[in-house]
Amino acid sequence: MPLKVLLVDDEFLVRLGIKSLIDWEQHQLTYVGDAQDGLEALEIIEKTRPDIILTDIVMPRMNGIELIEKVKSEYPDTHIIVLSSHNDYEYVRKAMKLGVEDYILKASLKPEELLQMLLEVSKKISSSREVRQRQIDTKPAVEGSENGGSRQLKQWIFQGNVIAEETQVAEKDKAFFLNGYVFVLITIHRNQRRTDSSDKMKFMNLISLQLDKSTEGIFQDVNEEEIVLLLPKKKEGVLPVDEAIRFGKEIMEAARRFINLSLSIGISEGSQGIESLPDVYSKAKRALQNYFYEGKEKVYLYGEHLENIPAGNVILQEDETVLKVELDRMNAAGIKQVLDRIFERMELWKGPVEKCIQLCLHLLHTIQNGLKPYQEDLFKELEQEEPLYKQVLKFDELSKAKQWFEQLIDDCCGQGKALGGGNFREDIQQLILYMKSNYTEDISLRHAAERVRMSENYLSYLFKKETQVGFSEYLNQIRVGKAAELLLESKLPVYAIAEKVGYENFNYFGRIFKKTMGVSPQQYRVKFKSSLS
Repeated sequence: MPLKVLLVDDEFLVRLGIKSLIDWEQHQLTYVGDAQDGLEALEIIEKTRPDIILTDIVMPRMNGIELIEKVKSEYPDTHIIVLSSHNDYEYVRKAMKLGVEDYILKASLKPEELLQMLLEVSKKISSSREVRQRQIDTKPAVEGSENGGSRQLKQWIFQGNVIAEETQVAEKDKAFFLNGYVFVLITIHRNQRRTDSSDKMKFMNLISLQLDKSTEGIFQDVNEEEIVLLLPKKKEGVLPVDEAIRFGKEIMEAARRFINLSLSIGISEGSQGIESLPDVYSKAKRALQNYFYEGKEKVYLYGEHLENIPAGNVILQEDETVLKVELDRMNAAGIKQVLDRIFERMELWKGPVEKCIQLCLHLLHTIQNGLKPYQEDLFKELEQEEPLYKQVLKFDELSKAKQWFEQLIDDCCGQGKALGGGNFREDIQQLILYMKSNYTEDISLRHAAERVRMSENYLSYLFKKETQVGFSEYLNQIRVGKAAELLLESKLPVYAIAEKVGYENFNYFGRIFKKTMGVSPQQYRVKFKSSLS
């Protein structure tokens, strides 16, 4: 895989010259971009994760020394080469102390010299990674660190108050907990596939190697996706949380590079004693859930999220009212405007993920009920792989959830475009509005034909031509949609709901509901209420 190179220099001509001096692809290098100062460089580094950085020293806003310190702290495996001017000696000395690979004098810069230096660094990186990869692949599989306490971490985390049992803890482990620790929770993102079991064991090996390399700590897997890691408070002059952040970024970068695993990390505040484990675990888990709102592959600290509004104020009654109107009109643009407002509030709210999923299920329910009357099979194609509600339960990022709903609206309104109220003949449109307002009444084809002053046969022909659905079927879909709302929003028994939406025969209502929704009324109520609770 080609190594990525980033150039940082405040002189445009220098950037242009270096970019054109080297045939990057020929030498297994990728030029990922350039920046005119350290601040701009950090933005590019966050997006591209370069392997090698070529940087000037004297630059505005953030100079080269500040950039090097930042990179070495947050991206310790990144290699840096300094581009120096003659009068930058003191800066160069500081840069070398920070661990840069080498420096080049810009005044006497030669293409072959720069290329040779890049190739040497590339060889060093490749060799180091090959050794590391062999260590990860061949190290005996571990379930936790050598510290005996790691083998009991899961038990202590989920057991609750274990103060009475601390006398049974080994003295070495007891000392670790009493001295204080920072709790780190790591989750492995599956990316729509089951990670091979060997990947999980390689990752455990990687953690063990990383701990051997830079710090002490104990760790254990909690389940298939989560691993807990406790880092001790021991370094003088270094905040424990800062050390945890640094380690988290290192392990995240290494997992991506060596095992192709995507991680997110949550860190709780420092704590002491075994009895604190359940509490700090829940805080780390709450911090970790921020990736749902702000993106994966980041380190999140507990306390950095703000629940600005109650969950009940995310989807307002006025939103639901407008949404139902726009769904009736099959107006995709209007529906998306309502969705924009709702998802904007969700992003500000940043509540627990499971509650956000519940809100998304409620949205889906509203949309399905609003669009179902237009066509019985409207959602069938979208549910070929799995039901829509199960797709919602798998949401792992809010931005993807919003995209999913927007695509759902495009698909549904695209399929039903010819069925939209505004596209019907005026007399058919008025009849549909009447049906939606008076669905509880006994509306027969004869009654409808009299209302629009047509013969029954001609109305039957014209209605199906306009809507692609028969008159009775369309009326049934309106009634079933209203019944579905009542099943979830009320505690009325099914027979009462049948009467309320216009069916005198309870058994007939049950058959029609199952034909339209795919399940019986009672099954529908149980399925969606269990998903929402």
